[in-house]
Amino acid sequence: MIELVVKREVKAQPAKQKKTWAQICFFSRSKRKRNGGDYIFVSRDALIRWTREQGTRNGFVIIIKRSDIGGAGKFKTGRILFCCERGGQFRKKKVVESDSKTIHKLDQSSNPPKKKSVKSTGTKKCGCPCSLKGVNCGPGDAWQLEFVCGVHNHPAALNMEGHSYVGRLIVEENLLVVDMSKSLARPKDILYTIKRRDRLNVTTMKTIYNARQKNRVIEKASMLEMQVLLRKLFAHEYVEWHRSYGTANIVSDLFYAHPTSIKLLRAFPHILIMDCTYKTNRFRYPLLEIVGVTSTHLTFSIAFVYLSAEKKDNYRWALARLRSVMDDNSIPSVIVTDRELAKCTP
Repeated sequence: MIELVVKREVKAQPAKQKKTWAQICFFSRSKRKRNGGDYIFVSRDALIRWTREQGTRNGFVIIIKRSDIGGAGKFKTGRILFCCERGGQFRKKKVVESDSKTIHKLDQSSNPPKKKSVKSTGTKKCGCPCSLKGVNCGPGDAWQLEFVCGVHNHPAALNMEGHSYVGRLIVEENLLVVDMSKSLARPKDILYTIKRRDRLNVTTMKTIYNARQKNRVIEKASMLEMQVLLRKLFAHEYVEWHRSYGTANIVSDLFYAHPTSIKLLRAFPHILIMDCTYKTNRFRYPLLEIVGVTSTHLTFSIAFVYLSAEKKDNYRWALARLRSVMDDNSIPSVIVTDRELAKCTP
């Protein structure tokens, strides 16, 4: 086996100056070593896997900076340039806003956009000079590892827990996240299952949330959020009505209720509670929630209505949709609500 040994060398400095760190990596003798101090691996994947494992074992994260697989018809052979993840300098990316984001925006006069808070950010880059080079040597898939620079200008990590690169999910773990998410498993249960299968796993809860969000984006493909919602309502057999306006066919009001909730409404129609929540959703729409009360003083949700505005016309449309799912003999005796004049005016 090839063992990676790390020596920490602290340069002597005057008492008033801070100490500088340097980690020097070198390899012990092995049968894989050949003339010139290089190492031979049977395949490209073996070279990458071994290099990353040795770096992680010693508190460093080794990544691929550049690569070229080479092949027939090319004058140069395959090459891989490894470097420390903290090598180089931070380069700011330019963000270009697409016109498609403005097509389905709401009316700014009735629903002003919410101010976005600016997050404080940092960078891992510190110009680390560590560099290794892998070269495809001779016929076949044999790869040779050469050492360009084995020095780090930063201390080794004592714990890899929460590291964005080391804590990434592999293919099997991603499939597990998708399957358990479809089974309505909680993120903490998914993380517990992953760590139980692999005791050396350093994935955090944030990685699980990011994986779930990525899978949701893949699932909806190029559909808009409203199209995804309508598709799910249809798939789960919800009772749904909506109306739209404009040439872009933008949904202005949306009413939906579960069949079980409608059955409960017909069984306990005497008292209804209606209230609009604040505009906390991404569409900046008021959400009207209609709640019923059972004979044992328990509450249950009847329906939810997205309204483009809290006006008489919107409330009349919502109440008309609610009336259409009720029987003639199940008219409520009392409707409890806040002092919203548009809602109370007949």
